[in-house]
Amino acid sequence: MKKLLFSAVMALVLGSFISCARVSVGQEPKLDEENSTLDGKRYDNTEPRCWKFTWEYTEKTTGEPDEHDSGVNYMWTTELMAQYEKAVWMYSNNVSASAGGVGASVSGTCTMEEAKDKDENSCYSDEE
Repeated sequence: MKKLLFSAVMALVLGSFISCARVSVGQEPKLDEENSTLDGKRYDNTEPRCWKFTWEYTEKTTGEPDEHDSGVNYMWTTELMAQYEKAVWMYSNNVSASAGGVGASVSGTCTMEEAKDKDENSCYSDEE
């Protein structure tokens, strides 16, 4: 994951210094904890529950083989913060930049769903 973030950041930095560069970044999520909203949509921010976060991404760089990774993580948090984590992940893992014939991109998808069969003590266990 560190290599992925480093590559994306380097592509953005490189792109910003070259006049013919193209950079594509999505809309940054807007969290309002006081009103329990994310991008204007209201979520529960009072009762923590266990959330299952499933993710995958592909990193592409000109002249390099594609790199793929995926995983599942669990987190004990409120619905608002779970949805915020998902939105930040999508924002951070869908970036592309190109300059001087070299391109780099990261494209990813993820889901966040409540793990109803887990309580606070078993939330971080990988067992289904």
